[in-house]
Order: sequence, then structure tokens, then C-alpha cells
Amino acid sequence: MSPRIERALAPLLRAPATLPRPRVRYTSTQAPAYPLHVPINAFQRTLLAVGSAFTSLRDTGRHDMVAVLSETTAGPFLPALRNKMRATPSGRQILRERPRITEASVDLAKLGAMKEGTLGRAYVDWLRRNKVTPDTRDPVRYIDDPELAYIMQRYRESHDFYHVLLGFGVSLPAELVVKWFELANFNLPVALLSGVFGPLRMEPAERRRLLRTYGTWALKCGGSAQCLIGVYWENEWEKDVGVLRRELGVFEPPT
Repeated sequence: MSPRIERALAPLLRAPATLPRPRVRYTSTQAPAYPLHVPINAFQRTLLAVGSAFTSLRDTGRHDMVAVLSETTAGPFLPALRNKMRATPSGRQILRERPRITEASVDLAKLGAMKEGTLGRAYVDWLRRNKVTPDTRDPVRYIDDPELAYIMQRYRESHDFYHVLLGFGVSLPAELVVKWFELANFNLPVALLSGVFGPLRMEPAERRRLLRTYGTWALKCGGSAQCLIGVYWENEWEKDVGVLRRELGVFEPPT
């Protein structure tokens, strides 16, 4: 090797045998922004999204994993829902007051005594018929912005009203139809994932029949209806469900 080449390579030859490893932060240093908030970084968010998607597809009973999936994939889409809420008086009121739909905040006995056909009565009848309560929804933990976290919580706690308006129970086929409606109405990734992979758990003939009967209707109805995230359900208890459907642009499913 010539002296000139040796001088050119000298800095490289004196370099350490191994290159310094890039620093990857595996933990978040952000302080919690609201009660139960768990700050996470991009690496943790990706890990949770992949893990929760895999687990929820393998075990459909893991509602906690579905909740994690919805939070870790909704980031870019929640601001769009917030804009829709800010565009309506009821949506702005919800964001100001941040009401909750829980057994502590809703007088189920009073709603159950309302006139048949009202939203309040239909809601309580649906809860009793399907043996669920308003408290079955997981709290939001992995969304950093407090207002966006509330919007996700509101979406979860309002989910049963979508069942009531559409007239579906809680079976797998019924839940899939509601998810198709939600996909068109909210554009959230968790609804897309549930709507695409959920039917794979059904028998082929049953899956084709469900898609043929309700698929197009659910997507068309969800896409043309008013965005339901901005509905202040607690102010509509005494309204007739049929009237409310017409006001929101929700039309009857095929029979």
C-alpha cells in the first residue's frame, strides 16, 4: 500500500471496531395529561397497535384489546371528528360539557318508565334485552390530547345508541353491520379492521348472505346520515325513535 493511500485511510483505521448504536427511546417521558392517561412514544404505539390487532383477531372476546387498537390507530382521524363536532351546536356543547354515559350519570329507572317508542325507553329496553350496561366500555388511556381522548370515550359510550337506531342486537352478525355503518359514518380504522376481518369468523354462506343483505345498506346509510358523534343523546331521551332516525338521516334496514 502506498504512503499516500495509507495516509488517506488512517482516520478510518483508527475508528472503533463497532459503530455506535443509534439511541432508540423505548419509554415515554411525557407526564399524564388526564386521569388514567398512559403516555407512550411512537415505538410503543406501533407495538401496541400490532399486538392488539393480532390478539383481538385471535380472541374476539378481548374487548380490552379492541379498545387499545382503536386508540393506537385513531390518531390522524380523531381531529376530523372534532371538526365535525365543532361544526354543530350540539357537538360544541358536548365538547364544552363533556357528558358521560354511565350508570352513575344516567337514570336508567327513569328512562325505563318513559313512554314506549321514546329513545330513553328504547335504550333501556335494548340494554336489558341484551344484558349489557353503560359501564361496559373501557376507559381511554393511550391518546395524548385530552379533548381527542374524550371524543374517543364519547364514541365508545354512544355505541349502544347506534345499535338502538339501527335495530340490531349484539350477535356477531349484528355487531358487524353496526361496524360497517360506523366505518362509513366515522372513518375510524378500528371499524374498518373489524368490518373486514370480522366476517372471516363466519361460515362462508352466512358471510355472503350478511354482506348481500346488509353490507351495501350499512355503508350507504352510514355515509349519508348525519355524523352521530355530535348527537347529544341525553337531550333526546323523550323524542320518538322514528322521528330521531328521520332527523339524523338513518333509514330502516332491509327486511
